[in-house]
Amino acid sequence: MRAPENVAIIVAAGSGLRMKASMPKQFLELGNHPILWYTLKPFMQCQDINQIFIVVPKLYKNTCENEIITPLSQKFQRHTSGKLIINCISGGERRQDSVYAGLKAIGGLCDIVIIHDGVRPFVTPRHISHIINQAKMNKAVIFGMKPRDTVKMIDHNSAITQSIDRERLIMAQTPQAFSYALIKRAHEYANNKGFFATDDAMLIEYMGEKVFVEQGHPLNIKITTPEDLFFSKTILTHWPPDNL
Repeated sequence: MRAPENVAIIVAAGSGLRMKASMPKQFLELGNHPILWYTLKPFMQCQDINQIFIVVPKLYKNTCENEIITPLSQKFQRHTSGKLIINCISGGERRQDSVYAGLKAIGGLCDIVIIHDGVRPFVTPRHISHIINQAKMNKAVIFGMKPRDTVKMIDHNSAITQSIDRERLIMAQTPQAFSYALIKRAHEYANNKGFFATDDAMLIEYMGEKVFVEQGHPLNIKITTPEDLFFSKTILTHWPPDNL
């Protein structure tokens, strides 16, 4: 009988138009390394991860392998007998296509799949292990944060139509962890229906299954704009905090 496997898919195939940079944002420098370098590091350090698929634009596969995977593999060798396998594959047109490419590449030998944005570098191995353990019990689990600001709904003229109770709202984060069989079925169901989502939890919801939420942390930001990159440089100088 094979040992249970936990496989991470790091989605880094976006073009990063909102960053207005000369290259995809996941390859921009943050500190001394590309953003994706910092994102991959805690997954390599997490002893509960057996295999990683990094999904990148086809033109950046060599960059990912030579400038991120190889130097990290040399620097952070595991001190256990378990060998970590890292794969770099090409993504699709949309995020959903890229995740599905990763799910197909896994090939079924997986119990829990952890899906994470390539431009969210501020997670820890402890967070990754925690959400894996929760997914083993509940099959579909995400990190999320309650909004701090009052949330308004507006119409097409930017006039407020409703104030929404923020106690019932969650801002979804990654990593998100799922039973492999469940998330693969959700992607195939959505593809057959022509349904497209901005995160993987939406696909589980669309299929009528429950998704559970674990408390995220406010530093787990997604680097999308130049302002995000500015904030990230400040976070990096104090990363990781003692309480995480």
